[in-house]
Amino acid sequence: MGMNSRFLGAWLLESFESEAADGAVARPWGDDPVGIITWDESGYFAVQLGPGGQGGPGYLSFFGTAAGDDGDSGVIVLKVLAGSAPERVNGDQVRNFTFLEPGLLRMRPPKAANGAQSTFMWRRAAAQT
Repeated sequence: MGMNSRFLGAWLLESFESEAADGAVARPWGDDPVGIITWDESGYFAVQLGPGGQGGPGYLSFFGTAAGDDGDSGVIVLKVLAGSAPERVNGDQVRNFTFLEPGLLRMRPPKAANGAQSTFMWRRAAAQT
């Protein structure tokens, strides 16, 4: 598994929510979370994300390597090398992904033990001029 070229570039966090097993939806970082994830063709990624505003509690940053299935959907495996939360440096982190439309990416980790499902929506960043 190499790097799916559709990931390459910068993506801005559009939304983050968690759905409990009973269907209740929560937005732990509020309605306007912030974040950016960048992917390069050598297989590295870097991400910063958290609640809107100036950072603080809940704000995360980490980087590492990634390899993902080709195509519009599949699995990407993140290997976190270092970051603001040492507990994230714990081996392969699997994320299911789907490119929903041009420039919109949904990523989901596996369901938690309690049945909760997190969803990250990323929008391709427009080029700055």
